[in-house]
Amino acid sequence: MKPSHQLNAFLCGHFTISNNPTDQILVLSENGWNREQFLDTTREYTKRFFYPEYVDFCFGSKVNETCVSFVKDINTEMNITIEGHKHHISIKEITLYLLPFKMALFSIHIKQETDDLNNCTKLLLNLRSIISYSDALLEYTNVVIKPIMDVYNALTGKQSSNYAQLVENGNKLRIFQIIHTNDKTMEALTEREKERILYELATLSNVSFSRGVNLSNSSEAYIKKTMEKGKIDVFSNWCGLTLLDTFTIHAFAVNEKLISLWINRYFRMIYIHSLFQKSYLFNLNIRFKESLKSNESFSWRSRFHNIISQNVNNLVNEFEQFEQKCCFHKISYNFLPLRIYESIDKGLEIKEEMMQLFFLMGKEKQRRDIINNQTVNTLLFFISLITLFSAIWDMSCLLDKMYPYKQYLHSQPFGYRTVTLFLFLVVCSVFVIIYRRKKK
Repeated sequence: MKPSHQLNAFLCGHFTISNNPTDQILVLSENGWNREQFLDTTREYTKRFFYPEYVDFCFGSKVNETCVSFVKDINTEMNITIEGHKHHISIKEITLYLLPFKMALFSIHIKQETDDLNNCTKLLLNLRSIISYSDALLEYTNVVIKPIMDVYNALTGKQSSNYAQLVENGNKLRIFQIIHTNDKTMEALTEREKERILYELATLSNVSFSRGVNLSNSSEAYIKKTMEKGKIDVFSNWCGLTLLDTFTIHAFAVNEKLISLWINRYFRMIYIHSLFQKSYLFNLNIRFKESLKSNESFSWRSRFHNIISQNVNNLVNEFEQFEQKCCFHKISYNFLPLRIYESIDKGLEIKEEMMQLFFLMGKEKQRRDIINNQTVNTLLFFISLITLFSAIWDMSCLLDKMYPYKQYLHSQPFGYRTVTLFLFLVVCSVFVIIYRRKKK
C-alpha cells in the first residue's frame, strides 16, 4: 500500500563567489554538472504567464547577468538513521545557480514517502543543520555535500572541508517543501486543525494528530498570528505558509502535474529569485555597515577619507545596478504567482532588508551633508578673512592718499601698520558686540 504522505523538499544555501564563474564552467562540466538548457518554446510559453524580463532572468544564459543553473543528477536512495529510526529517502539532484554580483545558490532535492508526518519534520530538521552533521549522515555528506564543497572551493579559490561554509549567514539551510497527503482522516479535519498541522510542518515541529495523537505544545495565539501573516489559502485542497527559513505547501489529493508546476514555477523561479534577493541584500547591508564604521574611524580631513568614501560610492552604485537588473515590481499576469511572490518576499523579510539599506544610505547622506557643510563653512571663513584683510588694506591705502602718513606720522610704514591695526581692532570689536547681543 502506498504511504499516506509524499515529501518533495529542496534544501537551499548560498555563498559568495571569489573567482570568475565563467572560468569555472569547464570545471563544473568535467565534474558531472550539466548546464540547464531551456528551449525557446519553453521560454515563450512561460512568458504567457510571467513577464518576459522575469523569465529571461530566471532562465538566463548570460553568466554574471542572469540566473544560470547547473544540475548534478544523483538519483540515489539511502537510509538515514535519526534518533534510532531509519528514514528511507531518495536524493534526486543538486542544482547550482550562478547569479549576478558574485552570488551562488544551491538546492538539494529530496523525496520521502511515509505514513507519519513526524518523519518528514525530523528528517529535514537534521538535514538543514549543516553545521552539526553527525556520523549518521556520513553517506549523505559523501554523496550530496561533498560535490557542493568541491564547487564551493572551485568558485571561491579556497580549499575548505568545513561544511558550515555553505551557510554564509546563519546556521541552517533554508527549505522549500511540498507535502502531498492522501489521508481521508486528515483531509476531514477542521480548518483550525489543518492550520496547526501546516504550522508544525513549516516549523519542523512534532506534528499534531499524527496517528491520532496530539504531540504539539505550540501556542494557539502565536499560530494564529503566524497564519495571518504568511498563510496562502486560495484553494480548498492545498494551502501554503511562508516563514523566514521555510516555505511549505500542504496538499490533499492533487495530481503530479500540479506538484511539478509548483516545483518548476514556484520553487525554480519565484523562491530562488527571492532567496537570491534576500541573500544579496543581507550581505550588502553588512558591507555597507562595515564601510560606514570605517568612515567613522577617520575624520573628514583624513587622507583615507576619499578612499573610504569611494568604497561607499561603489556600494551605492552596485545597489542601483541590482535594482535595475534583478528587481521586478511585478512578475506575472496571474494573481496566484503574484500572491505567492509577495508572500515569499514577506516571509524572507526582503522589504526589511531594503528598508535597512535605505536607512544606512540616508545616514551616510546625512553624514556627507554635514561634512560638505563643514567644508563649505571653512572655505567661506577663509574667503571672508581674505576679503576682510583686503578691505582693511584698501581702507589704509585710501587714508594714506587723503592724509599722507609720512606727513602726519612722519613714517609711511609706521602709518600703514598703525592704521591697519586700528581698523582690525575696530572690526573685531564690532564682531564681539554683535556676538554678545545675539547671545543675549
